[in-house]
Amino acid sequence: MLPAPENYSVWPSVIPADTKVTMTVTANEKAFLFAHGAVYQLKIIHVSADEDSYYHPAKFDLLTVEARDGVLRFEHVFPGEMEHLIILSRDGQEVQTMAVYSLYEDWYALTPYKGDFHAHSFRSDGRRDPAALAGHYREQGYDFFALTDHNRFYPGEEIDETFAGVRTGLTRVPGEEVHAPSISVHVVHVGGKKSVAEFYLNNREAYEKEAEACLAALPAHIPPEYRERYGKTMWAVDKIHEAGGLAIFPHPYWQVESTRMYNVDLPLTHLLLRSGKFDAYELLGGMGQAGNNLSLAMWNDLRAQGVQLPVVGSSDVHGVKECGFFPNLFTICLAAANETGAILEAVKQGHTIPVEATDDEYRRHYRCYGTLRQTVYGQFLLKRYFPGLQRLAQGEGVAMRAYAMEAAPAALIEAHAAMAEDFRLRFFGRREARLPSAAMLAWEEKWREAQRNGPRTKGSAAYSKEIRYQI
Repeated sequence: MLPAPENYSVWPSVIPADTKVTMTVTANEKAFLFAHGAVYQLKIIHVSADEDSYYHPAKFDLLTVEARDGVLRFEHVFPGEMEHLIILSRDGQEVQTMAVYSLYEDWYALTPYKGDFHAHSFRSDGRRDPAALAGHYREQGYDFFALTDHNRFYPGEEIDETFAGVRTGLTRVPGEEVHAPSISVHVVHVGGKKSVAEFYLNNREAYEKEAEACLAALPAHIPPEYRERYGKTMWAVDKIHEAGGLAIFPHPYWQVESTRMYNVDLPLTHLLLRSGKFDAYELLGGMGQAGNNLSLAMWNDLRAQGVQLPVVGSSDVHGVKECGFFPNLFTICLAAANETGAILEAVKQGHTIPVEATDDEYRRHYRCYGTLRQTVYGQFLLKRYFPGLQRLAQGEGVAMRAYAMEAAPAALIEAHAAMAEDFRLRFFGRREARLPSAAMLAWEEKWREAQRNGPRTKGSAAYSKEIRYQI
């Protein structure tokens, strides 16, 4: 669901807390450019500030701002880490409510990126071409994704080759889903520089030798019935780390289709998650609502027992058509950049917000999981930032799929990507607000003059004393 159009936007929309910043309110369409010299009021409400009145709040900042060169500019200090509402009014009439979010220094230095750590293509048991799948992800506003085909590392390289030399806004994180031989435990490998699966597929004797050594070194508290599965899983995790990747424990409540039993039973799951070896836990995945609910309950139990493990949300997508998991399960990463190393570091630091989306007849609803700090910020981003990004990324994703079929030029992808990047930089204050040019101001003034001097009509009436100009 794309956002409804608004007449005005405020830049930046994420600002450093307790710091004087210069804010700019701009029109999103020429007809709404601010008339030079017009006076507006800005009522700024700090959403998490202390307020004793329910019906008549008294704690807000009130500014009077005069329009110059088609925009409103003002300086302000936004206290603390929270959302702030900015109510724009003129002559006592409310025009529009906007919102900004102030962050403390540690998170202000980071940028939120939407991504998926678990996806499959036609190269294993998925239904979409790898390059086309990348386009589908970008069309839904994703900044990164990991193609993690079963026992296959190379399909991601197919995406790289398809878009080689093209500046897209989508980062492809290397990945594969590892199935160590003779056990049922899956491990999602993301970010490594080489394949783990290719090692045991092409060097079975070497794998067996290394696995035996791993089994021999297991601690005594691992029960006999779990020792082989536990040991070989630890081998896979160690091998992923050796490749420079992260090991994610996926879909803990996924049921094997033939028996409806969990592919990994709960005692073994607990042993694996308490091992301290995994880098992250797939809190939300392709397990259905019931499985994800159980996964959340297990995460709460583990935290109560002192197990602090970063969490991610992933779709485990196999097909994008009529799939309830894509694009409804994903992760927001707060990272220094949209590149593999920074994304992996964000996971290690726990700067991840798993998100679950559902739709009803009227709107899209989001549930964020994590700390209160993560959840409050995540809700703001999902309402104020990511829908706007998707509006721009949508065309890029369509162009990527067309380009892969030699039906669109690279320049079309790059133009969309540049627009999306410009939006991101302005939203987070990394780039100045875009101001209307002199030519644009002159254009609008010409047509405003025509509007003022034209017939005083309203609706279907040829003449009306009630005509009211919007500007």
